[in-house]
Amino acid sequence: GSHKQPNVKKTNIKQPNVKKANIKQPKKLNVTLKEQEQVISSTKEEAWVPLKTEDEVEWNAKELLGLKYVWGATGPFNYDCSGFTQKIYGDLGIHIPRVSRDQAENGELVSFENLKKGDLVFFSTERRKPGQVTHVGIYLENNNFIHASSAAKKIVICNFEKDTFYKKHFLWGRRVIHSTQYVASTNEE
Repeated sequence: GSHKQPNVKKTNIKQPNVKKANIKQPKKLNVTLKEQEQVISSTKEEAWVPLKTEDEVEWNAKELLGLKYVWGATGPFNYDCSGFTQKIYGDLGIHIPRVSRDQAENGELVSFENLKKGDLVFFSTERRKPGQVTHVGIYLENNNFIHASSAAKKIVICNFEKDTFYKKHFLWGRRVIHSTQYVASTNEE
């Protein structure tokens, strides 16, 4: 009997080694699986949890960052300022006019202090037309807004504190997002 026991022990020793080797591989896989799960769950959240409309506005607007500014363009690869805003809201079933000065008449009037994510921001940027709406962007938060900029020649995010030009030439904001229900019902029509 004394000879058999060491043999048994040896096979027992071999098995844990085999198991260890097996454990190593899934561990490596688990890391990537976890990463995949994180990616999947984050995209699921974007797709399935009903996002606030203003967050959808932000996501959709940021997707177009860097696209070229072209006067009169409405996409899909080039936009002017109001073509860009019309596209972002239009995709969410919120229909606003084509031109910034007409867009400036739509929705609830908002002062600079009361701007919220998803609000349209209007500017008078031309010396020849003081006080007239000549430019539009979308307010994000923390003094940031996204717009198709003729100066930058592309869609960019600017900051009111850093880009004092825009703060100086700001006219008013407009809130065209009322509630998620409003957007849902316009989508169904």
